[in-house]
Amino acid sequence: MSQITNRPVRSTGRLRPKLPINVGLVSVIIPTYNRARLVGRAIQSVLAQTYRDIEVIIVDDGSVDDTRAVVQAFGPRVRYFYQENAGVTAARNLGMGNARGEFLAFLDSDDAWAPWKVESQLAALSCHAEAGLVWTDMSALDPHGRVLSDRYLRIMYRAHSRVKIEEKMRQVGVLGTLSSAVPNELASSAVRIGDLYSNILLGNLLHTSTVLVRRAWVEQVGGFDPSFVRAGEDYEFYVRLCSVGPVIFIDAPSTEYCVGADDQLTRPAMLLEIARNNIRAIKRWIPHSAAHLTIPPQSVRLSFAESYGWLGEAEFAEGNRMAAARDLVRSIIKKPRIDRRSALLILCVFPVGISRRLASMGAVLLSLIN
Repeated sequence: MSQITNRPVRSTGRLRPKLPINVGLVSVIIPTYNRARLVGRAIQSVLAQTYRDIEVIIVDDGSVDDTRAVVQAFGPRVRYFYQENAGVTAARNLGMGNARGEFLAFLDSDDAWAPWKVESQLAALSCHAEAGLVWTDMSALDPHGRVLSDRYLRIMYRAHSRVKIEEKMRQVGVLGTLSSAVPNELASSAVRIGDLYSNILLGNLLHTSTVLVRRAWVEQVGGFDPSFVRAGEDYEFYVRLCSVGPVIFIDAPSTEYCVGADDQLTRPAMLLEIARNNIRAIKRWIPHSAAHLTIPPQSVRLSFAESYGWLGEAEFAEGNRMAAARDLVRSIIKKPRIDRRSALLILCVFPVGISRRLASMGAVLLSLIN
């Protein structure tokens, strides 16, 4: 397996398996918390994969509902681990530490997979031994199961507007050649390979429930950083993984991603922590990787501008006006402009009541203009 060895791969500590590794086995790690009503659907979608050499690892992050009973009813192909509530990062690391597979995959307990997902991803890695990670697009469903978007990856992750996958990753085939179970309407979807090490520093491009990775790569860079307790841990993890070598993207939705539920880590109440951890990741990695970046300096500045702007908006929404002003100023210094973030910065200097009225007036004006 070839790797790009001249890069400073920064590890968070080696992932040491507790059990012998089974060649060909895929370990699917599903963290869950009080989702007895949902986790069974996620498990069923894994057990229904056309690739059969799979173990399911459920990490129960302190549930007080019937999660244990639901999981154990599936029998020996599903392994159950319990921990006191410590967050999704600790749960995923616990799952990986107890995995027996040569490959690791991740699935959130309110999401589900198409039957062809794992088979296609393993086939892609088999064709390209130099690659160590493969991910896909996803569809978005509301809590009632209604499809909101057939292809949601480029909508959810704004970095796709700055990083054009079609330009950065060369096409090496189509999905239909990887699995006979792929529906006809997806068979011609592109399979791409490329080096995303620099470009992922412009923002996250991968969604965790769609990822499958070689365990050897995770052992090289370490697991999820435990200091990212509840949110944003995935982006920093993928920056490290993309520093190892080429990755593969299957441009088709393999995963049904639930949006809009009150207990999701991406719910509005969590956006501030996600924004804070996003800026932590790029502040850690861009200086660390400066000598190896292939993106121009203006793109680096844009990455910081967008991240500080996002954080400023989140701080403002939570009422943290001084912090919001600080981050919005940093954003505007990186990319001087007049836009909604400039307007938010102005609102920060007004008393709360006045700024709320001004913000409401601005929203009304924008609606009339549009």
